[in-house]
Amino acid sequence: MRLTAGRVESFLAKPDPAVSTVLLYGPDAGLVAERARRLARTVVEDLEDPFRVSELSADELREAPGRLVEEAQALCLMGGRRLVRVRDAVDGISPAVRDLLALPQQEGFVLLEAGELGGGSSLRRLIEAAAKAVALPCYREEGGKLETSVRELLAEHGLQVEPDAFAYLVANLGGDRAVTRAEIEKLALYLADAPGQRATLADVTAVVGDSSALGIEDAVQAAVLGETVRLDRALDRLLAEGEAPVRILRSTAAYLLRLLRLHGEVAGGSSAQAAVAALRPPLPPRVQEGMVKALQRWDGDALVGGLTLLQTAETRCKSTGMPEALICRAALARLGMLPKPPRPRPQGPPPRS
Repeated sequence: MRLTAGRVESFLAKPDPAVSTVLLYGPDAGLVAERARRLARTVVEDLEDPFRVSELSADELREAPGRLVEEAQALCLMGGRRLVRVRDAVDGISPAVRDLLALPQQEGFVLLEAGELGGGSSLRRLIEAAAKAVALPCYREEGGKLETSVRELLAEHGLQVEPDAFAYLVANLGGDRAVTRAEIEKLALYLADAPGQRATLADVTAVVGDSSALGIEDAVQAAVLGETVRLDRALDRLLAEGEAPVRILRSTAAYLLRLLRLHGEVAGGSSAQAAVAALRPPLPPRVQEGMVKALQRWDGDALVGGLTLLQTAETRCKSTGMPEALICRAALARLGMLPKPPRPRPQGPPPRS
């Protein structure tokens, strides 16, 4: 079966005893790992116990599919239920999982930890169709859900923050749960000598700073500034981590829309630096610098053209059957060529001799 996003937390808090296999998948590797640990500890308190915990790799199961059933059905002589964890699960282990799900009675608890798996994934389809297995998606948190998570992580460390500092955290975290947790831990360490003090915006920007730029922002700025080498590197990293090409296109469109609004302010007499500095929540210095350069490079007509290009690319991703990563990469490369270089200033007449 497949859990909807609204049922995930209740399942993690109290797993259904009838479920003996769980697949955790999605682009947020940190969230996959965190939820896997939570579920694992409902079975075994000490995750380092060699008698009750077994770890298998996808490569092992591709070579010997029967290992999964063997480990899941093995009994612990010391008592207690065994836990079997499969890291980096992929469609290639589907034969092993099919044999596991065919068991009339499964003794051990099996955790499958995967990256992004599309709707056509054979592994996802197997789990979602099984009565005693659950597929649990782990997508990057946004909006109100991200705000709740940041509040919970701050509370874990007994931290209180000013409203503008909280807004900064929400705006610059959330790409990966492990990174978000690490940044909050850094903030707690930074304020360790001042217990009870409310963190200010200056405190947060001093700690989180540029390390909160989690990849998409880097790709977007590289595309907008026409920096092709930087763009290729950023896209290689994002796509390898399982980032959805459509999400990259939408993030780029949101950036262009923001530039379009700022362009209006600059046309009204504000400087590019002042318009960007006035944004709330404030952006990290590196991001501000890139946005100022973009404002100086793009005019209103080019921004409208860029938004049209991105919308066309998203439509092609959903309708043509072509590889989405290829469409995304080509669109962002073309985007950087849209702004026209500034015209050279006309030269005056040569001085008379």
